[in-house]
Amino acid sequence: MRRIADATAKLWNELNYARLVQFRESGEIDFKGTEHEFYHRYKSVLGVNAGQVVNLNNNAWKSYFELLGLYKQGKLPKFMNKPSPPGFWKDRFLGKRTLRILVRNDRYYIEPINGGEGYIILKDWGLKIKYAGRIKWSGKQGMLVIKLEGNRWFAYVPIEVGAKPAKSNPKGYVRGIYEKIQIEKPRGDNKAFIDIGLNNLFAVVFSHSDVAILIKGSTIKAEYYWWKREIKTYQSIRDWLRNHGFESWKKYHAFYLHAAYKKRERLRHYYRTAIRFLAKTLWQMGIDEVFIGYPYMLSQNNGNEFNTNVWWYAKIIKWLDEVLEEYGIKLNVVNEYGTSKQCSICNMEHEKGRVKRGLYVCQTWNQSQCRHKRSKKHSKKSRLQSTNTKKDIELYRNKQRRKTNNPQGGSNTRDPQD
Repeated sequence: MRRIADATAKLWNELNYARLVQFRESGEIDFKGTEHEFYHRYKSVLGVNAGQVVNLNNNAWKSYFELLGLYKQGKLPKFMNKPSPPGFWKDRFLGKRTLRILVRNDRYYIEPINGGEGYIILKDWGLKIKYAGRIKWSGKQGMLVIKLEGNRWFAYVPIEVGAKPAKSNPKGYVRGIYEKIQIEKPRGDNKAFIDIGLNNLFAVVFSHSDVAILIKGSTIKAEYYWWKREIKTYQSIRDWLRNHGFESWKKYHAFYLHAAYKKRERLRHYYRTAIRFLAKTLWQMGIDEVFIGYPYMLSQNNGNEFNTNVWWYAKIIKWLDEVLEEYGIKLNVVNEYGTSKQCSICNMEHEKGRVKRGLYVCQTWNQSQCRHKRSKKHSKKSRLQSTNTKKDIELYRNKQRRKTNNPQGGSNTRDPQD
């Protein structure tokens, strides 16, 4: 596998370099000429899968030219700098190529043994690779991507759920647990309103109940700062050894890469576990539609470490939409711009009403409100009012009425292994 992955990366790098030289010399690229040259150069090693690498590089360069055209016309957002050409598949410190394999959708098939194990058959190389992992969806398979991450091989199989493969490729159908995306039907027609944050990952109120839900995110911050410290330690030791000529710096570079990988995967695990827990809770409460506030242009206009590196709010909303779809729940995204200045009780903007972050005082009702009330603003912006306004005021005066939940361990998948 390493030989095939190295040849794949070598094809990408040589093709990309040839096109980069052409672009810098003439400002144009001969797509057909370079495609024909490098495809036939590596066809003996990669077979028809060399075409997948070429096509991927074609798409990367075409996207670059589109962005470059928009940049010259001044149509890109202000926070976006001048786009750069496609990069190379290699580690700039070690000088080694990044190992990955691309396989066309009709040049492999999957043989499951049980619910969590099976074999991936690569036709062109006669390889039978054992895999471990639960396949959730059934459908037509796409291009297989195999990557080496953290000294382990990972296979990524895109699936068009419910679609049948072409007649010429009958084995191109992946059999998973579910045949369609929507697994459950909504239990009711109630509405939920969500405000996402970092200290409190989700603050949820409902149109039919006094219950309010908080899912805290302090564990995510603790996890982030733990791995940030580990990364910084390994990076400083690596750089010192490298600058002083010690070959042992490569060992600490491997530690650095592993820590960076673990940080990303641990945060992803916590986020997806919380999302899965919330989606199931909403379904059990009879929710059929959810309104969530989107902090539009937050990281661009007021970016910092929290809302750029720790708080993945765009991914959170995307993942939540995908999980809610499994329960038949519709997600509506509401622009929450200006909601911090507006009172959620009387719908007015009071001077000095926002006492501090997360606390707003209504001067009309002389009531204080916390982050849960901000979720109500999303219902007002979406023209859906709660039917329990007076009860909500009492709810936030009595802290004992609040319900704080933590994601249950293992509600997403198994915890990432060390």
